[in-house]
Amino acid sequence: MTPTEKNTLLSFCAAATFAVGSSLVWATPAITGIQSPAITELTQGSTITITGSGFGSKPQAAPILYDTVDAAYENGVLNPRHSQLSNGDLILGTNENPDSIWAGPSNTAFGSSRVQVTSDRPTRHANSSEHYYFKGFNGFVGKPVAYGGKSGFDTPVDEPQLYVSWWYKPKYSPSRYWRIDPFNQTGDFIPDEQLSINGISAEFIGIDDQGMINLAFKEDVSSNNLKGQLVKGLQSNATTVFPEVFKGGGDFGYLTPGSQKYIRVWEDPNGKEGIRFSWTQMHQTIGEVVNWESRTLNDDEWNHMELLMDTEAGLIQIFVNSEQVTRFNFSQTLDAQGKWSPTVALLGLNGKIGQLQVNEFDDIYIDNSFQRVILANSKKLSDVTQYELQLPVKWQSNTVEFKLQMGALDLKDDLYLFVSDTEGSFPTDGYPLCFDCAPPSEIELRVD
Repeated sequence: MTPTEKNTLLSFCAAATFAVGSSLVWATPAITGIQSPAITELTQGSTITITGSGFGSKPQAAPILYDTVDAAYENGVLNPRHSQLSNGDLILGTNENPDSIWAGPSNTAFGSSRVQVTSDRPTRHANSSEHYYFKGFNGFVGKPVAYGGKSGFDTPVDEPQLYVSWWYKPKYSPSRYWRIDPFNQTGDFIPDEQLSINGISAEFIGIDDQGMINLAFKEDVSSNNLKGQLVKGLQSNATTVFPEVFKGGGDFGYLTPGSQKYIRVWEDPNGKEGIRFSWTQMHQTIGEVVNWESRTLNDDEWNHMELLMDTEAGLIQIFVNSEQVTRFNFSQTLDAQGKWSPTVALLGLNGKIGQLQVNEFDDIYIDNSFQRVILANSKKLSDVTQYELQLPVKWQSNTVEFKLQMGALDLKDDLYLFVSDTEGSFPTDGYPLCFDCAPPSEIELRVD
C-alpha cells in the first residue's frame, strides 16, 4: 500500500464523522473489552461480545443477506434449503426454485452461463466447503429475495445506504483479457504457454468456439503497441500476427477487454427509474457520471470487493483488497424518492469478451447499513492488508454480539476488532481479539 493509498484509507476511516444533513456528531465507536471463549477454544462461529461505547443504534443487527454458499442467512435467519445445495447444483431463480435466495441469477440466454455450487475446487479458506463457480464471460447471481427480489424490487422505501462485500477469483484479470483472430499462423500454441508480442508478455489461454485466440496480458497494454506485431509462443515457437483493426460486427480483427461488470445496482426492477449503477473493470457509471478509476484484480487469487453507496449523501466508495480505489459524488436527484431503495441487480461477471474465463466467488454480504464489525490483521487501520467481516447477531449502543468468521485469517496471528459508525468509518486503532495472549514486553536487565 502506498503512502497516498494509506492516507486515503485513513481519511475515509476517520475517527468521527458528521451526520449528513445535520450538525450532530456521531460518537466514535470505542471498544473497551470483549467477552469470548479462551483463545484455545475459539472456533469458527464462536460467540463474542464486544463492550464499549458509541456503537450507535442498528435496528437489525444482522445484515440483510450473508451468503457463504455453505449457508445463507436472510435477515439473520438461516435458509435451510440453500444449505442443502451441493456440488454441481445450479443456482436457479425463484421462478424455477421457490426456495432460492436469488430471484434473478443468470440463465443461458445470450451465451451466458448458469452459476453453480462447487465443492471440488480449492476454497478461499479452511472454513469454507463450497462457493459459486462458472465458466465464461457472463454469469451472475442477482435480485436477492431478502431485499426486493421475490416480486419485483419490493425493497423498503427510501433506505439510502447500501453496502455490498464479496470475494471474487477470476482465472485471468478481466482488465487484461483479449481475443484476436489468427493471421498468417504457423504451428500450434500450447495452453498456458507464455507469448511474446513486441517485448510484451502474455499467456495463451486457448482457442474459443469462434476460432479466436484468447490471451491474457501480464500488464495493462495499448493496442497501439500490438497491432501488426508478431505473436510468438516461447515453448511451441508457433506464431501469428496481431490484427491491425478492431473487430466489429463479425469482421476480422482484435477485441479488447471491453466493459465487464462486477456488480450492477438498481432501484427500479426494470432498470428505468431511479438509481442505475455499474462497476466494471475500467470504470463506474451512475447517471451522467463516469468515474474512470479502476484496480486490476489479481489473477487466480481471491480479491475482496466492496461497494458503499449513500443516495442521501450522493456518495459512492469502492474498495479492493482492503484499499480504497475511489470515492466520488453523484446527484441525489437520481434517487427515486418514495418508491424503492437500491439493491443488487447482478453480482459476478457480466461481459462479452472472456469466452474461456473461469470465475469463482464467495462470502456475499449485503446490508442497508454501513455499520459493521471487521476482524483485521493489524492494530493500525492504515496498516491493515486483510480483514474479514463478522456476523452480528445483537447490536446496542454499548454492546455488539457477533459470530466469529475467521475467513482466511489465522488465530495464531495478532488480530484486531474494529466497529464502524453509521457512516461506515472505523477508529484508527483496533482492539486485540486476544488481549492477554501477546508475549510480554521486553524487559531491560541491568547488572551492576
